[in-house]
Amino acid sequence: MRRATAIGKKVKAKSSSMKDLISESKSYDREGKIIKAIRAQNAFLPEESKFKKYQKMAQSPYIFYRGTNHLFWQDFAGSWRLHQFGGSSWSRTWLQGDSHVYNMGAFKHQGENVCFGFDDFDDSLVADYQYDIWRFAVSIVLDCWDRDLNNSDEIDSALNTFSRSYLLNFRKTIKSKKLFEKRFTSANTCKPLASFLNKTQGKSSRRKMLEKWTSGEQDRHFQLNSEKVRALDIPRREQLIDALANYRARRNKFMGLEQTDKPMEILDVVERLGAGTGSLGNRRFYALVRDIDKQTEDHDFILDIKLQGQPTAYGYLSEEETKEYNDNFASHAVRHADAYTALSDFPDHHLGWVSLENESYSVRERCPYKRDFDTSKLSSKEFLLMAAQWGEVLALKHRRAARRLNRNQDSSPLEKKLKDIAENHLWEFKFFIRSLAQPYAQQVRRDWDAFRLNADTLVAQ
Repeated sequence: MRRATAIGKKVKAKSSSMKDLISESKSYDREGKIIKAIRAQNAFLPEESKFKKYQKMAQSPYIFYRGTNHLFWQDFAGSWRLHQFGGSSWSRTWLQGDSHVYNMGAFKHQGENVCFGFDDFDDSLVADYQYDIWRFAVSIVLDCWDRDLNNSDEIDSALNTFSRSYLLNFRKTIKSKKLFEKRFTSANTCKPLASFLNKTQGKSSRRKMLEKWTSGEQDRHFQLNSEKVRALDIPRREQLIDALANYRARRNKFMGLEQTDKPMEILDVVERLGAGTGSLGNRRFYALVRDIDKQTEDHDFILDIKLQGQPTAYGYLSEEETKEYNDNFASHAVRHADAYTALSDFPDHHLGWVSLENESYSVRERCPYKRDFDTSKLSSKEFLLMAAQWGEVLALKHRRAARRLNRNQDSSPLEKKLKDIAENHLWEFKFFIRSLAQPYAQQVRRDWDAFRLNADTLVAQ
């Protein structure tokens, strides 16, 4: 008994020195961790850019979601959920990395019709295909809420349509030629999307873009606008022009491509301001360029030069995945170019990269036809048509990228496995996506509420 009493006294003495594990605990402080993560993610931004970004994010849970891709990766990277329908070497492909409804839109490059698909590869990387599906599915829920559609059954119907469309596309065997030539145009897409693509084709052109952004003809130059572009000081201007002068030749040499002598004249360079949501505040430039050997109205175009940091997911990858990334890409801008080549419908002949002050910048043509697809006026029926279209587009991108990654134009392990899942586990796959998307969207809304309560404090720090 004495021994027991002594032990009891020791335990009591130890207990009296313990901290309060309930009221003082930060273990489950989601709000505090969210605010800390947002603060860290945007610490490098100037106060003005930070203010503009936070203003955008405060508008709705969906815009907040678009501006906080890092929270998605923080919550899902390496999740046990991956292993139900992937989580293995076969399930890896090039990802868009920030997939959501408004990251698919219209675009057009050299000699093609206006197409629909991804045209933003800043966050692209090689990882499990499910990350793109999960993030896109959550965005479907948030987009519905933005349109005041709150009926859970209707939202589930859209999620079912999206996931079913994605998976069933892998039941079909597609020959290499057809797979790599397929485009989503007004000729082969659903009615609301076809109408949008036709309008974009009719309303947009390179000449209209140049009239919006530039002045003059022979001595064409950018129109300075304090909200969108501003002039560069002379040292930065000269540095950028020097970097661009031979970027195509350096790119071709690095990639082992045939050297082509296509002279170009750089007419003007400016800094681009206020673009994007997640990338708002990142250093970005526009260059006005003239192809000297072209004698048509298309001989002038705009290059978009954008600072490329590590993709958002990078900070949440496993040690093995981080090493693979570092071993395979000479810079973040080279990774961007590789992703663009793997995921895009056709090449941008101006795609490349430059180095400025030891930082890597992607180079690509500013597309005159780039335009977001507005979902705000869609009927319930039209939204379901678009959900099926989004699933089909995402499946094609993943499938094509997996073959390129596998260095096999005819097939890939990803296709074979997803064909089996489509044939034998379609119901379970749809249920899984539903059970993930709506609850996580609700968490995004709670995180958004916490953000709005702390937004003023975040700007000041």
